[in-house]
Amino acid sequence: MANTETSLKEVTTSIEGVIGAALVDYTSGMALGTIGGGKDLDLAVAAAGNTDVVRAKLRTMELLDLKDEIEDILITLSSQYHLIRLIKGRNNNGLFLYVALDQKRSNLAMARHQLKRIEANLDV
Repeated sequence: MANTETSLKEVTTSIEGVIGAALVDYTSGMALGTIGGGKDLDLAVAAAGNTDVVRAKLRTMELLDLKDEIEDILITLSSQYHLIRLIKGRNNNGLFLYVALDQKRSNLAMARHQLKRIEANLDV
């Protein structure tokens, strides 16, 4: 099992085109750990904003009485992909991995595959 820092480092080394990544607690909207980002991507702001996205989708699923789980959420911008992967497991309720990718340098299918693998090994 990998900790937060190790997992975030693995995101940047195993996924091509990463701009930044964060482990986020969507009950509070706070980033528990970040890597990358910078002046063009404030990961604290992204964590809070994407918390609203996750909460809205969970609320909508509840209103629709959908008995299912979110695997990931994809937001496609003109030059970036933003992936939100909810963490599953007995101790990881209320967490998600957020990754921003450069569209030109990344492979979305591979990124999703790697993020799923990293999520499975994450121990918070």
